[in-house]
Amino acid sequence: MTPEEWAEEVYRLPNGGRFKWDFAPYTRAMYQSMFDRRVIETSYAIFSRGLKSTVILLAIGYTMDQRPRRILYMMPTTGQVEKFSKDNLCGELLDTTPCLNAYGSKGNRRITSNTILHKAFPGGLITMFGANAPGELRRAKGSFLVIDEKDAIQQEQGDEGDQVQIFWKRGSEYPDTIRVSASYPSLRGHSRIINDLENSDWNEWHVTCVRCGGEPFVMHRKMLRYDKGKPEGARLECPRCLELLTDSDRYAMAHKQGFDNWKPRNEFRGRRGFHANSMLWPHPVDYMKYPAGYLGQLAEEEMAVAASADPKRAMRPLVNTVDAEPFDPTEESEKPPDWQRLYKIRENYTLAPKAVSLVTCFVDIQNNRLELEWKGWARDEQSWGLDYLVLDGNPLDIQPGSVWHRLMTELQRKFKREDGAELELSMCFVDAGKWGDWAFQAYRLSQTFPKLMGKFMLSKGVGQQGAPINPRKMASIHRNIKGIPIGAWAGKDLIYTRLRLDPNEDGTFPSGYMHHPMSYDANYFQQLTSDSVVMEYKGGEEVRRYGNNEGKRDEALDCAYGNLAVFMLRRWNFDALEADLAQTRPDAPAQAAPSAWFSGKAPGGWNL
Repeated sequence: MTPEEWAEEVYRLPNGGRFKWDFAPYTRAMYQSMFDRRVIETSYAIFSRGLKSTVILLAIGYTMDQRPRRILYMMPTTGQVEKFSKDNLCGELLDTTPCLNAYGSKGNRRITSNTILHKAFPGGLITMFGANAPGELRRAKGSFLVIDEKDAIQQEQGDEGDQVQIFWKRGSEYPDTIRVSASYPSLRGHSRIINDLENSDWNEWHVTCVRCGGEPFVMHRKMLRYDKGKPEGARLECPRCLELLTDSDRYAMAHKQGFDNWKPRNEFRGRRGFHANSMLWPHPVDYMKYPAGYLGQLAEEEMAVAASADPKRAMRPLVNTVDAEPFDPTEESEKPPDWQRLYKIRENYTLAPKAVSLVTCFVDIQNNRLELEWKGWARDEQSWGLDYLVLDGNPLDIQPGSVWHRLMTELQRKFKREDGAELELSMCFVDAGKWGDWAFQAYRLSQTFPKLMGKFMLSKGVGQQGAPINPRKMASIHRNIKGIPIGAWAGKDLIYTRLRLDPNEDGTFPSGYMHHPMSYDANYFQQLTSDSVVMEYKGGEEVRRYGNNEGKRDEALDCAYGNLAVFMLRRWNFDALEADLAQTRPDAPAQAAPSAWFSGKAPGGWNL
């Protein structure tokens, strides 16, 4: 008996009825792939409730009854696999199919060695695992390996290694091992099942429009059309003839056009993949609730997402479970700014603008150099790059003439303002990081220079969700060395936001606008926009962070958010700063001679 015949003639549904491939024609090729000796691995990236688990159950049932072998089945957690064993394996296969009743929960003949997670049958067995219990995989082996809900398995490398790779090794000693993965996708860039698809022939189900009969296409939710607030009028737009198709048309196109509508994107090289979204929905729909059928149900879900408090987050279930696509959690605004645009809008200034009242500096320590940038600040937090400098030298050398001594000289420089006023450093942070001991020696060195007293502090970037740019309090940043912990991710968020600002229509600039001089080269702006927002799983939760997976240099970005943290150290008194600067202008009035009272003598020559 062939696997296809067994599914229709022997298997029984929970309601006692027979399974028919006509119910969901797209599932037959998915099922056949598991028994194709040319296939190394089969992957299903299928919409939720798309019958992928049913297809796997049918293959397990056929194997137990007709071609016994050792079956290993893995899900993300032990709790999930126990539920699968009770509700799906027993409730939808073993207890419902007469020839398999003995191995289910209601069999008359009890097999003492069988448990919830382990069931033996003549010639084989099925053992089930949770990926969160890695030790259970030791000594296990089998020639029919199934991973269900693959994208929910943690990607962290534990003491045992990656659980997916370990699981696949359990079948390496058999020449005819069947390997199957199933899941709907999770996050873009982190989806295991999408990675499987990309390494397979990637089959998609194509349909032909019932109106125009044009070139076959893949139906998708993006073709859904309806008036706002009127889901009862939902239709599917044919991309060939632009006709609006009803849900009955959708169903006919999905399920009444034969079994051979899978078309591969890639050449077959031993791995077969199937990708389908919910436009292939085969289940009945209550037309009293949804007059437009499943299309109306989808329209209702889209409207609910749009009306939610966080539409971006609410969209994820639709993208993952309906479209069967990985969700991209990053906003368009979180992508790095265009460095070429920033390079083109550099400004031609050599003197600091008159609006600048405050100068900060941030020093980034590298293995063989120091990189530092001076920023000038206005009241409304507009900033001007004043200079960017690279000081070559070994940061481990603190002796006279070293890079640290040259840094002290640089930090005492003055910047001319347009009105002739002279700007001096107000505060400098040095990123201690792994160089904490030597940075601390540099701090002690700075205190021997009177002009730098109280203007030199240590800091350390903290890559942590929720960490503020500058908490305005000291903390331990290296052993027992105190400094300012800088929230790197929050700092990069704000820098990227400000880099996207455009000048006002009247030629003025918005608060926070970042100005850069013509002396800054293309390499500076490439570094300034080097990091990207990425999402990853940690401890079962999504974490948003900044990453630099391509290994790009990012010292300019570090200096940018470091200077921002320096500015946020305190609430600067710009009136007092301007009053001091006024005294440094060439046209400043001469200061009055000090009163005799301040010379220690009272009027009339009386000594005090």
